[in-house]
Amino acid sequence: MMEIEKNFRFLDRYSEIFLTRASRFVIIAAERKEDLMRRTTLITCAMLVAFLAPLFAGGSAEKSQSTSANVTTVSVWGWRPQDAPVWEAVNKKLATNGVKVAVKYESFAPTEYDSKALVALQGGTGPDIMYTRRLPGNRTQALIDNNYLVPLNGKVDLSNFTVATLNSISSDGKTWGVPFANQVVGIFYNTDIFAKYNLHPPKTWAELVSIAKTLKSNGVTPFFIPGKAGWTLAMQNAMVGVSMPGEDWIKRVIEGKVNFQDPAYVDMLTKLDDLKQYYQKDFMANSTDDQDAAFSLGQAAMVFYGIWGGSNWKKLNPDFHYDYFPVPPASSDQKSAVYVYMDGAYGINATSKNQDAALQVLKVTATPEYGTLFSDVTGELTAVKGATIPSTNPVAQKCYQYSTQDAATYIYWVGSPFEKGKPTVYDILQNDMQSMYLGNMTPVDLAKKIQDGVSQWYPPFKK
Repeated sequence: MMEIEKNFRFLDRYSEIFLTRASRFVIIAAERKEDLMRRTTLITCAMLVAFLAPLFAGGSAEKSQSTSANVTTVSVWGWRPQDAPVWEAVNKKLATNGVKVAVKYESFAPTEYDSKALVALQGGTGPDIMYTRRLPGNRTQALIDNNYLVPLNGKVDLSNFTVATLNSISSDGKTWGVPFANQVVGIFYNTDIFAKYNLHPPKTWAELVSIAKTLKSNGVTPFFIPGKAGWTLAMQNAMVGVSMPGEDWIKRVIEGKVNFQDPAYVDMLTKLDDLKQYYQKDFMANSTDDQDAAFSLGQAAMVFYGIWGGSNWKKLNPDFHYDYFPVPPASSDQKSAVYVYMDGAYGINATSKNQDAALQVLKVTATPEYGTLFSDVTGELTAVKGATIPSTNPVAQKCYQYSTQDAATYIYWVGSPFEKGKPTVYDILQNDMQSMYLGNMTPVDLAKKIQDGVSQWYPPFKK
């Protein structure tokens, strides 16, 4: 409304100017011949029409959803500015295929995106397609509870995604978005250091400890741990947990058949606590920035981290050589699992007037071809199976293969059932893994702290 009033004030002002000028022309015309008066009047009218026309034309152009060529514009909102080239490529693909749909992408600061999107939706507007966070997070759940998202089952072919990936954007038997990226966590290692001491990726936890002993005896720091960043310790715990005690144990925890005080979990916590003798000195004072610098410059052989770290390591040291392996299980008769979590999805606004066009866009994003495009442009891991990861990034290729073949289905960190209430397992671990490593809490104490915390709200444990 304010914009409309502003336009009218603008028109009033310039109408007065032109009327004044027109009056002057009339006075002059009265003193001249009749043909001059007619010519002057025509010129004045033409100028007035030419000046005012863009004001009215501009007001209606933004409301139009189609161009003169009947191409429907689908608006997309997200929090990732790096995705703009991806959507430009999608537009070219749609045009090549003769699909009369064009994407208009707009990104916002990650800290502002969710509130901005929610306010727009509450006002009955918002984009046609919106980036959504993983479930069971509260932000996406709020969109579902308020009927702002369209379930995509039967509307988009979701066969190119793993169960683990779809679990992160599904609830009540419905899938609410098309996943676009996955993150893989595990152990990254300096290949030059491993080669120097004739070391190879371990198959068991005991072999991992043996590698650490060899490195330490040769004056090499086996692990760099950013203990100051509590979330990385929670992540470390979770990536170990899917291999040891393992997925079958986590499944039983989720079902309420065992709990976090089970001896198998306490044993895992004990093994982690014992491993700290192979961390750098004063590791609890170090940040992830410290870790990136030390690891990329060869000051430590291994880190418990995520695939996203690679780009920064290469920036810090272009000659740095590294690789990846999953956290090994307790024994050779067990299989390693990989903690993979979905990093975002595309959902359709239930109030959009362009849902059919938006569906055409999402159908493209659910294909291996799009996955290849996404990874090629962003350098990240697509969530789509069957994509081709650039050969220039062999570590990403390996992690992608793990993400599509060995992703853990049962987890207890991000994207798990233990994020649905407070305190979450994540909340407890990021605080109390620090306490355990500092010697202020035993593994038994930490296991009890987790169990007592989630028992306050998790249905199978609730007292």
